Amino acid sequence: MTITAVVTAFEPGQSLLDTCEVAARQVDEIIVVDDGSPSDVSTVLNHCRELGYVVIESETNKGIAHALNVGVQHALDTGADAVLTLDQDTVLDDDYVEKGIAHLELARSLGLPDVMLSTSLINDLVAPFWFAHKGLTLAFEPIQSGMIITRSLFEKIGLFEEELFIDCVETEFYLRARANGGHALVIPGSRMEHQMGRPMVWSPRWPISLLLRSSSGRLEFRGDAPFRHYYIMRNRWTVYRRYARSEPLWCMVSVLKDSLARGGLFVAGDHRLARIYLTLSGLRAGIRGDTGRVPERVLRRARLS
Repeated sequence: MTITAVVTAFEPGQSLLDTCEVAARQVDEIIVVDDGSPSDVSTVLNHCRELGYVVIESETNKGIAHALNVGVQHALDTGADAVLTLDQDTVLDDDYVEKGIAHLELARSLGLPDVMLSTSLINDLVAPFWFAHKGLTLAFEPIQSGMIITRSLFEKIGLFEEELFIDCVETEFYLRARANGGHALVIPGSRMEHQMGRPMVWSPRWPISLLLRSSSGRLEFRGDAPFRHYYIMRNRWTVYRRYARSEPLWCMVSVLKDSLARGGLFVAGDHRLARIYLTLSGLRAGIRGDTGRVPERVLRRARLS
């Protein structure tokens, strides 16, 4: 089975090389797609070329869905049986793809050829999972990095939706796959390290600080950049509107899960007013059916540009 890795990059640094180095030992080809980095990243990309990776550069920033599609199409055109998608800051365990291939073969033997696989552990935390189907664990909402997607699934449902730009791109793909008879499976025993969001620190007042049970009274965590709240809300609204009838239980659980995550950042994250404003702007955009990049006027009003 031929496996090609598509690694999306934006303003890449050493982490891109680390990601590719581990993946290159497990796949047949590495394709790096730079999504229009505004800075000079030629040194890193040229190093990738020297290591034998295919490097594709976009002239402008068109979003992760476009970058993925460029890489995936190249992989399919050159004969890949399945595509591994990776962010530039993800490091797989050394046997990740081996376990993935074994699970693909098991799924095929059970009559499930059109599948997408995702990790079992992210930073040693259990990835959200759903029900079981034919004895195989179904992912609840697989993250894009670390997914292994079969050629037959791409041929059945198409590529990623570029109008979403960023955030929920893999969620829409996942729900579209389910709607067309595809399955998202968890790879048993698989693990990867993935940088999720930016490091943040919250220093609440007493008595909340006592509940943290920390000598410093501080809570350290990671969270999304404020501008992503616009995309998350807009694109989730788009996804819920499309799949509420066919996936009512999934949508209800997703709303609860995401509300807790967003609410936590409203309380403990930085730029709290900007996050609230961008969330409301994203909701309004989702209701109107807007797509593409966040308008510059929205970022200006949020004082992020």
